[in-house]
Amino acid sequence: MQYQAAYQSPQQQYINPGQIDTSFNSGLEAISRCPSIFIKQRPDYLESLGFCEKKNVYYVYQSDTLGNQPDFKHQAPIFKCKEDSSCCQRNFLPGACRAFDLKVKQYDQKQDTNTVFRLSREFKCTFLCLARPIMEVQLQNGGKLGYICYPFMCCDKGVEIRDENNSLLYSVKGSCCQWPFLVKLPCEACQRARFDIIDSQGQKVSELWKESAGFCNALCNVDATNFRLMFPQQSTSRQKALLLAAALFIDFNYFEESPQDQNKDSL
Repeated sequence: MQYQAAYQSPQQQYINPGQIDTSFNSGLEAISRCPSIFIKQRPDYLESLGFCEKKNVYYVYQSDTLGNQPDFKHQAPIFKCKEDSSCCQRNFLPGACRAFDLKVKQYDQKQDTNTVFRLSREFKCTFLCLARPIMEVQLQNGGKLGYICYPFMCCDKGVEIRDENNSLLYSVKGSCCQWPFLVKLPCEACQRARFDIIDSQGQKVSELWKESAGFCNALCNVDATNFRLMFPQQSTSRQKALLLAAALFIDFNYFEESPQDQNKDSL
């Protein structure tokens, strides 16, 4: 499915993935010239049968300006993101509370490559405005990229993106009055949710979309979430890495369920 521009900043031009120079792709440079990325979670069909919650794995693909779904058969990912967490927390705590480490590695099908950056979140017993979760984003050498904060919002859904000095870079906000937050229906349109990316001056600069993982996956309650993320113009590779981290943080907060949560929903 090809998307028309839901949002385009001034003087933004369409860029096809084939026009992106990939000869320098190492570390954060892999996303430095990408106008957008498509994030695809690896589906786990055993979870849909009621077995234990497995570690999440995501693949990050470079995409065109509109974040259209790439050709997965002919295009390799640029990153592989793999969760590291305890089995107990995965199966008995909701995604918004549990602790995890998420390593973002440059993709190589034949060998395990070095980690480019990692996302780390501690367990928080969150209640309303108390003990709000914070995820730290670090380079492999220990240098900080920034933080993803989960502020208390009465109605909206979203996160705040802050740099290594804790200064606000972006806010990512979506309305709670969207189908994925209201009911669980398998149709593709009912699985889509939009989050606006807003800069520190309060101006909308881009969008993040939660996309459908397919009718069959939704009907069988398979845990698989896809995102298309359009980067703001002039954003740096460090800011793009933080936006990628924010998308994954949003998935854990709003679209990740433990087996106990799924059983409650089915009752």
